[in-house]
Amino acid sequence: MAGESTMFAIKESIDGIHQTFNEFKQVNDDRIEAEKKGREGLANDMNQKLDRINNAISTFEKAKRDNEVELKLLRERTEELEMNHSRPARTAIEKTRDEHYEAFINLVRHKGQSASHERALIDVEKKMIEQKDITVVSQAGGGYALPKVIADMIEQFELKFSPVRDLVTVLTVTTTDYHQLLNLRGTSSGWSGEIVARTGTVTPQFRDIVPTWGELYAYPAVTEWAVDDLAFDVPGFLANNVGDEFALQEGTAVISGSGTNRPTGMTNTTPVTTADAVSPLRAAAAYQYTPSVASPFAVTADSLIDAQYLLNSAYRAGSYYVFNSTTAGAIRKLKDTTNQYLWQPSFQAGQPSMLAGYPTATWEQMADIGASTFPVAFGNFKRAYLLVQRTGLRTTMDNVTQPGYIKFYIRRREGGIPMNNDAVKFIRTA
Repeated sequence: MAGESTMFAIKESIDGIHQTFNEFKQVNDDRIEAEKKGREGLANDMNQKLDRINNAISTFEKAKRDNEVELKLLRERTEELEMNHSRPARTAIEKTRDEHYEAFINLVRHKGQSASHERALIDVEKKMIEQKDITVVSQAGGGYALPKVIADMIEQFELKFSPVRDLVTVLTVTTTDYHQLLNLRGTSSGWSGEIVARTGTVTPQFRDIVPTWGELYAYPAVTEWAVDDLAFDVPGFLANNVGDEFALQEGTAVISGSGTNRPTGMTNTTPVTTADAVSPLRAAAAYQYTPSVASPFAVTADSLIDAQYLLNSAYRAGSYYVFNSTTAGAIRKLKDTTNQYLWQPSFQAGQPSMLAGYPTATWEQMADIGASTFPVAFGNFKRAYLLVQRTGLRTTMDNVTQPGYIKFYIRRREGGIPMNNDAVKFIRTA
């Protein structure tokens, strides 16, 4: 039943997108005609109406994506239940996971004050380590790994609020001293006859990719009275609070992070105009940009196409356009030389909207259109950026520092770094 209601919600979102975009096109065409005739007052009224319609389209698109993530989670859960049902018994790891969840909830119910419940949780986590299900020993002072079901819910909420983890490469590593080599190629070759002497050729060059690290954390609080109520939804509370916040912070770090106690963002080193594979190479963390020459500041149809063909064809498969909701409103107005709109909404579940033939993703932490900003990027982000995490989610309960409240200090060590700076191109406004 839950799956049917989610599918119905997706259909409603698609219908809403279809209706509002048709209205958008009509109003935008009327605006263009009013501007041609010099009717500035009418054109301004049309612009205000377009802003309202744009917001409606963005709302429908967000609802569609949120429900698609929810449907994916439901399907995964259904597959897991069916698989468990077909087996004669649960595995030892599955039983231990259930014990871990129950021990954690019991500790929350007793507000972290019961030594026996704390020992029970520690004992279960030790058992999980012996089974190699988790790899981090609990720290003294109340540091615990979050139960898998809650950690999975938080990650699902992260995906709802931000596309970052869907777009870039995400790895779990065993050490913060993690290095990844990028082949810069550079190998040369030559021609020779049957018995003509061969001379040495140039060997390939490598770049050492080293993420910068930090600890991403959230500190939500709930009243002790709420915990006393048996209806208190611990997993839902943590998923809503932490998933939203982690998505915001992670999205900001990956696009513009300073590299100090956090990942190094894609625009932390300002993109430049230097082309790929020229000597000397661009700085390792510097991407290339193409200008959008327009006045006032705007993203033009030509700049979108320029970004596509500036990108090496080897990276175009799997490429996306990314921008925030404000920029999306401007881009939806763009047309090609045949008077067709470049942006086309998705009318199919699981499929993104398309722009000039490529899928789009809304990344709210991208810059707005403005003077000398980088509001749009195009490329293969899985090859362009590396996001790494050292551990799963950890939590510490705090019922001391603020009377009447229980706080959950939840954190995850992670790092990030631009990986292949040829795989994404930015558009810079005038």
